[in-house]
Amino acid sequence: MTTVAMASTGLLQESLLGQAVTDVLALPRLKAELVAACQAMVSPLQRLYLGNMASRAAVPGLTADALVERMTQPLEALHDWVLEPRIMPSLGAGAAGLSDFWHLVLMTHSLGELAGRTPPLRLLHLLGVARVRARLEQHAGLSSVLPTYLVPHPAEHGLSVTEIAALCSLKLSTVRNAVSRREMPFSKQRGVGFDDALDWMVQRSGFLYPHINAATRDRRINGRLAAEWLAASDSVVLERSVSRLRLSIWQLADCRQRIALNTEGVRSCVVLLPGVDSVQLSGLGLEALDDRSADPSATMHREALALRGEETLWQCQVPTMAVLGTLIERLRLAEPQVMLVGEASLG
Repeated sequence: MTTVAMASTGLLQESLLGQAVTDVLALPRLKAELVAACQAMVSPLQRLYLGNMASRAAVPGLTADALVERMTQPLEALHDWVLEPRIMPSLGAGAAGLSDFWHLVLMTHSLGELAGRTPPLRLLHLLGVARVRARLEQHAGLSSVLPTYLVPHPAEHGLSVTEIAALCSLKLSTVRNAVSRREMPFSKQRGVGFDDALDWMVQRSGFLYPHINAATRDRRINGRLAAEWLAASDSVVLERSVSRLRLSIWQLADCRQRIALNTEGVRSCVVLLPGVDSVQLSGLGLEALDDRSADPSATMHREALALRGEETLWQCQVPTMAVLGTLIERLRLAEPQVMLVGEASLG
């Protein structure tokens, strides 16, 4: 099997970009293509096994229905893994079955091209997205659930604009424009580096795998990832939610310090710190530190958190999980204060 045929970019279908991945890879649509693929492949497989005897005999058990039954489980397992936005320890399908499914799809595509038939576009797209996820997880040091021969070493190159568009449910033109604006460094030979791509994709609401950024403490995060980290942390306890402001309020363990987090933040993770001396925040790696004490737009947040009028209010961005963890520890050692984590400037 050629490298080109196995490459993610060669598997991904440009005609399906710009649509929600959950719609493109809806299981009923994938199963319909699987049925068509099995019907198209059963006769060629019979001939491969029997040669000239294929016209007078049949391989026992080799029918289109039998192929569909055998390939359905690896299809469902791969589908569930591709659309799961969190780490999964295994696919729920054996390597042999997954490999057979993979080869069936590629053989159907190759024979269909020769015969002028419509290729299994959604099944091919599924394989392409699966390979991109596996490469990104390998890059982040996560264990791969795909057989190693299906995933080239991630250092071979970065991501193409097609791969980035597929992972974020974006049009190809949107990603190309971002590259043109130099939002991501791009090389014709290597595409966009993994780290640069991850930092850009995590700011897109449609990005499939933000867990990769959360698993790597130095990758850029947003408010949603920060909320998930807090929910799994022993350092804080959820106090309450403020639905009108889309905030969740937490209390730091072992002290009276509270924090409030905008759990729907996508573009960035922004923190508001009341009553804190800015000198205490130095050396943490915080970005865009700004005094918002006199900003009228912060009034509703003061009311929600019951802040005193004389308390100062600082705003800054928390770029990574490492910085967020360090900030939490600094607050636990400081005097009781209140902090707001949001998506962007509150102005």
